[in-house]
Amino acid sequence: MRIHNLLLDYQNDSKCCGATVGSMISSAGKNRLWEDRKCKVADVVVIHYISAIQIDPELSFDRDMILKIFCDYGVSSHYLISRRGKVMRLVPEEKKAWHCGGSVMPEPDRRAGVNDFSIGIELMATEESGFTKLQYDSLCKLCHGIEKRHGKMFTYLGHEHVAGEEAVRMGLREEPKIDPGPKFDWFLFNSTLQRLRYC
Repeated sequence: MRIHNLLLDYQNDSKCCGATVGSMISSAGKNRLWEDRKCKVADVVVIHYISAIQIDPELSFDRDMILKIFCDYGVSSHYLISRRGKVMRLVPEEKKAWHCGGSVMPEPDRRAGVNDFSIGIELMATEESGFTKLQYDSLCKLCHGIEKRHGKMFTYLGHEHVAGEEAVRMGLREEPKIDPGPKFDWFLFNSTLQRLRYC
């Protein structure tokens, strides 16, 4: 599977909204939208959705608008998957991306600060749009590749599972996250990934 490099750092000269990704990051006073991991080891993948629907509904899945959101808000994920299944690498896997914020693993794990030990994957989608077959195909292949690179199986959770009501109750964040939401087909994802592991 082809992965397109689009790293969120000051050296990225990809054009975006009349500027470059690198210049937008630099103008925010940053060199890159990631940092070193404290624990050095990732064992969780967190699945999110992202869109620009609140900025311009007609450009909900526009790559440049979504990249601008990352730059403007100082957030990031390791990967972004378009509606057509194109996979873009935004942050190196060995680095800590800023995709979960205040977060805690479900029972019995209970580790807090999920960014430290996770890989974040954003799917271009909204609460109502659901996800495309091409996105599921690319997501499963990407996750299989992650497992092969790291030599182990990962735990897969949604943003809602680590940054939802429990994280709010614990005082880790003010508002719960709801993505990827009820339209994400966990059975399809898990069964497809399982087939890839053993084919």
